[in-house]
Amino acid sequence: MAASIGSVTRQIAALEISTTTKKPSNLPSSSSSSSFRPGHVKQNSQTNVSKLLTKFSAPNPFPNTKPATSSSLRNPLAATTTEKPAIKTPRPLDIGSYDGGLETDNEKRGEKVYGEAADDLALDSSVNGKNPTREWTLHDFDMGRPLGKGKFGRVYMVRTKSEPKYILALKTLYKSEIVQSRVEKQIRREIEIQQNLRHPNVLRLYGYFHDEKRIFLMLEFAGKGELYKQLSKYGRFSERRSAKYIYQMADALIYLHGKHVIHRDIKPENLLLGINGELKIGDFGWSVHAPGNRRKTLCGTLDYLPPEMVEGKDHTERVDHWALGVLTYEFLVGNPPFEDKNSVNNTYRKIAKVDLRFPKGLSPEVQDLISRLLQHDPPKRLALDQVISHPWILQHSKSWAP
Repeated sequence: MAASIGSVTRQIAALEISTTTKKPSNLPSSSSSSSFRPGHVKQNSQTNVSKLLTKFSAPNPFPNTKPATSSSLRNPLAATTTEKPAIKTPRPLDIGSYDGGLETDNEKRGEKVYGEAADDLALDSSVNGKNPTREWTLHDFDMGRPLGKGKFGRVYMVRTKSEPKYILALKTLYKSEIVQSRVEKQIRREIEIQQNLRHPNVLRLYGYFHDEKRIFLMLEFAGKGELYKQLSKYGRFSERRSAKYIYQMADALIYLHGKHVIHRDIKPENLLLGINGELKIGDFGWSVHAPGNRRKTLCGTLDYLPPEMVEGKDHTERVDHWALGVLTYEFLVGNPPFEDKNSVNNTYRKIAKVDLRFPKGLSPEVQDLISRLLQHDPPKRLALDQVISHPWILQHSKSWAP
């Protein structure tokens, strides 16, 4: 019989989920805003999927060696008492009903690919030269509820059949559709970048494998779902909640830029929320590893494009600083600052001119932060370490502690 959701939630709350990158002690838990704006269409939020996490959804589920049986992660009482507790075998948790979508899709869509494309998309983390994983196949997982649909396939909640039965999100990509869209190199780059990232606010890619028609990505399960759905539900976020997210974004971007990774597509749709409400950057489709630090490719989402991309100039990691300013504005107002739904050209024009206007009600501190990020000249944009120490961030950080 499946464990009760209430008992599992209490077990999760008792755990400290560690990561390979130390998380700042003042990072907050999630809070919601009661303000509503018409900027986002209200959608149904994800169905309490966070309550389906087991205490085994750890950030590094596939180490090279077997986990110690006395681990405080697997037996949280052992870390808090000197008296040896009775060890109870945890009951399997219901991960939802599988709808057979992978089999249905595989019959209707996708074709085998051949030649150079087949070689490019024969992706398997077990033969990764730097950090190989064990060999994985689709048969190694119990399939659960669907979590969503992407451009190239579906995403499912799954649990490993082998102990200790970790919960993951399994993302499917159809090779022939990748080839038709001519994004083979982009997909390879996305996987190569994400597999090497270790930060509490960056979604982990644990491993990947493929069959004749598909690529499967084993991703960290973001227990509270898509941030965009939260923004759609509430219309906008409070300054307190927004400040928490922007702090986490800036900290993650400092980490990425330190590894010469430019994200280039920051927006609410590419952000997820972990079990404790922490932000997770979850899409690296437009990311690039750029040690040379100057790029020319026009990419990303229109409302978040910086002036240098609109004007056809080279760009650096400072495109992410600009996007952080746009994101801050959208969190608080409900729509991007330069959006013109009636005219793409007007949007381009507003970006190029930095035609920035604030509605009533925003604090002077956050207006200052946004204005200092949305600078036409990239070098003048506020440095990320100054973002996390900005008065607006510090003003709200005191209220983040649970």
